[in-house]
Amino acid sequence: MKDTVITPDRRMPPPVTGFPDLSLPPFREYRLDNGIRMKVLDSGEEEVCRIALMWPQGVLDTDSPEAVGLMVNLLAEGCAGMSGKEINDLLEENGAWLRTTSALHSTLLVMQTLNSAAPRVLPVLASVIGDATFPEESFLSLRNKTASEKEMATRKPAYQATVLARRGFYGPGHPMAREITAESIGATSREAVIEVYDAILRAVPPVVFVSGRVSGELLETLSASLERIPFGTGKGERRVIMPPALSENLILTKDMPDSLQTGVRIQIPTVSPDHPDYEALRFAVAALGGYFGSRLMSNIREDKGYTYGISAVLTDLPEGSCVVIACECDNAYSRAVLEETDREIGRLASVPPGEEEMETVRNVLISSMAGILDSPFYISGYAELMESNGLPSGRFSRQFREIISMTPERVAYAAARYIRDARRVVALAGGKPG
Repeated sequence: MKDTVITPDRRMPPPVTGFPDLSLPPFREYRLDNGIRMKVLDSGEEEVCRIALMWPQGVLDTDSPEAVGLMVNLLAEGCAGMSGKEINDLLEENGAWLRTTSALHSTLLVMQTLNSAAPRVLPVLASVIGDATFPEESFLSLRNKTASEKEMATRKPAYQATVLARRGFYGPGHPMAREITAESIGATSREAVIEVYDAILRAVPPVVFVSGRVSGELLETLSASLERIPFGTGKGERRVIMPPALSENLILTKDMPDSLQTGVRIQIPTVSPDHPDYEALRFAVAALGGYFGSRLMSNIREDKGYTYGISAVLTDLPEGSCVVIACECDNAYSRAVLEETDREIGRLASVPPGEEEMETVRNVLISSMAGILDSPFYISGYAELMESNGLPSGRFSRQFREIISMTPERVAYAAARYIRDARRVVALAGGKPG
């Protein structure tokens, strides 16, 4: 007798349920003898792990941000008798990879490896941190390449609009307003690279995030490799300088005669993440320009066709939070883009969103949070970001609760007070309107 196969009725939509309460799993924490703080998340089914080392200083915490950028990209070009090619070959043969990045106030080195390969690749990780050699030939090649890439980037309207907006927003002399140029990169010496290496990676023990399938054996191997590195006793002090308050609205322009496009950037200072209105503002920014069907996208891209894409984001930095609205458009449409942006801001501020829009934005925000929980590596990346920006670990749960309980009235109020009525910097970089 054959088993009966029941075919579902495809005319009936599947049931839809809301998200359950979202929360981050806890990390286990302990400290190694040389001062390294370890944060461990043992989660996942595959025998693979991610090891992220974070130092509490970045490009704004030194007199040579150019050197920091070069340093992180030269770490794996030579160490302890191994050439860059030998390091790369060893990692590739063992199914591992190594990435380095420098942020405003942190420097991050990440290795991902199969657990079975850990005994072979972790000593390389330790050598890169403790014994990098910065070969002259590799340094010169990277410096030339980086300078050329910067020269190309400066020709883009969006880049120039960003530089212009930061200069107006933070004021002359502020580290955030400093522009790294092809010339300043070309003038950076190998000695300056070694100095920031000693001042950032060697002076202070990092925080180490270990995630994935983390066995006791893996931790023992990792701890043994990292404990051999001698670190200094510095505090890793950050240079956080708050910008002056904007006394008036600023409109800044940069003429780029050969450009057919104009970069548009609006930057608005706003409240910090611990402010009671912050989550309502985050909801308002998402409704304004935080997803493909947002108000700015629907109007300025879909309806008017002024731009391929426009976004609004709320950024959290130790220097303060700000709302940033940005796009590129044909030179002829730059003023119209500003007018329609103001129109959408005003509409959001004066008429609370309807039930359907509230539900859409709520789902966009919660889906983004749920995506963080998809993988222990994503969870670790989120924890690293919180550590880098000095944000509390309980922020995730607080955001979820706020999103669930958000009301249209709170969203409209936040849009009015912190976007429509706030002082701002408007930067336009591009060719003249036709």
